[in-house]
Amino acid sequence: MKTFNKLERLIICDAGPLIALGKIDQLHLLRQCAETVWIPHQVWHEVVTRGQDRPPAAWLKHNLADAIRSGDHELMAAFSLQVDAGEAEALALAARNRESCLLIDDAKGRTVAQLNQLRCVSTLGLLVRARRAGLIIQLQPLLSRLQAAGWFIHPHLIQDALRAVGEIATPPA
Repeated sequence: MKTFNKLERLIICDAGPLIALGKIDQLHLLRQCAETVWIPHQVWHEVVTRGQDRPPAAWLKHNLADAIRSGDHELMAAFSLQVDAGEAEALALAARNRESCLLIDDAKGRTVAQLNQLRCVSTLGLLVRARRAGLIIQLQPLLSRLQAAGWFIHPHLIQDALRAVGEIATPPA
């Protein structure tokens, strides 16, 4: 496995990416791609407590139980007018930790993050970063497994991601 500097100082995780990475057994990438990983309390409750039979729950309990953080209640209340409780807490944590990168797939949550000038990355974006860093050998098989597990992403985004990591040829200009 290739050695490299961590890609992020702090990644704050929303539920969707944790579930997606769990479905393809790639949760370990979180620790490889960031010096520090935080999981908002509400996200932990959704993914681990309520979702104890889902793929990521056992791994998260064993590897990231020390990563649980609570967000600012006033910020959470403001964000919860636009997104669900887990996303609201993730956004609140990111708003108080501007150097962080928010790992979030939900379109509305990403829009709110961008409107608040918060850096964010999707599951697909994290997988592309991991592929470029040599942490995964091929992106295509992971994307196929995600799709087989019911994860939807527009085919154009998949093609762009595969092109970005050199797994398909770039069409001539």
